[in-house]
Amino acid sequence: MMVTLKDIAMECNVSIATVSNILNGKSKASEKTKNLVLEVVARRGYKPNYMASRLRAQKTRTIGIIIEDITLFSSPKIIEGIMSFLEKNSYNAILENLRLYSKWGKNWYRKREYYKAVADAVQEMQAIKVDGIIYVAGHARLIDSIPSDTEIPVVLAYSHSDGGLYSSVTIDDVFSAAGMTDFLIKKGRRRIAVITGTEGNIHSRDRLCGYKKALSDNGIDFDEGLVFSGNWERSGGFEACRKIFDSNVKFDAVFCFNDLMAAGVYDFLSEKNISVGKELAVAGFDNREISEFLNPPLTTMEIPLTEIGGKAAAELLEKTENSSDKICDFPVPCILKERDSVL
Repeated sequence: MMVTLKDIAMECNVSIATVSNILNGKSKASEKTKNLVLEVVARRGYKPNYMASRLRAQKTRTIGIIIEDITLFSSPKIIEGIMSFLEKNSYNAILENLRLYSKWGKNWYRKREYYKAVADAVQEMQAIKVDGIIYVAGHARLIDSIPSDTEIPVVLAYSHSDGGLYSSVTIDDVFSAAGMTDFLIKKGRRRIAVITGTEGNIHSRDRLCGYKKALSDNGIDFDEGLVFSGNWERSGGFEACRKIFDSNVKFDAVFCFNDLMAAGVYDFLSEKNISVGKELAVAGFDNREISEFLNPPLTTMEIPLTEIGGKAAAELLEKTENSSDKICDFPVPCILKERDSVL
């Protein structure tokens, strides 16, 4: 198997750009790092791909955008943010919609075919000589599908890089969930039930961390009995709310980790003739279109999707234009949208 710059970089725990600069005599790295890289290069028999180097030197001012599925609610606004930034900077874009959710459902990332689909898309982008790639994920998770021999810059939007190989722009779920919880507490709620998403999901984990942090900051003990699992769907919110009532725990608010589950809570409370807002506070997360049309309109956290796209594009251009080799994770805080579901 051919040894790539990325293989050398991973073994030496440095960036690909650092390895490249050392091999081309342009690095400001320490002598220790230089010696380590050169030793690994010699030991593994790395051979530079001069053709690829020449192609990379010919900038096309075109960026490749690979989208896991354009039908997911987050994708269009992220793409708008990317396109707007590229347009202002006189760059073109080529989009490829993998349609993963449409083809394989919500567990597409567990299928072997998923990795081939991503690898094929990356290969196509490199073949048409884009300067770099923005990979738009369908939801936050650790992305490990980018082929290790990718030789152009990659930035992830709406997800994290497994192993920290790529810069990523993500939601600041911890900060944002803490903000919503703090808002509910300031409104006089102290027994806040939460409905999480699926177990093991990064959004679920980090939003629960934010919830716990806000409780602690306000001197309120965390009660495991107030945490209920959902499935990100309206039906999951309905069933989780049923479980909250069946458990007989005392609570004065329900914080749902997305708006669809909050809609399911509305459905259950309607059957119980309980008034949202007046009798029980309900909060969501995402600011999906449905949140404004629920009765009463839903208090939620708006994800700044266009900003995520714009920041991803800005980070990629930093890499392509200035040969930046810095790997960063940019968490973007959400915006509280106060409506009548919390009075």
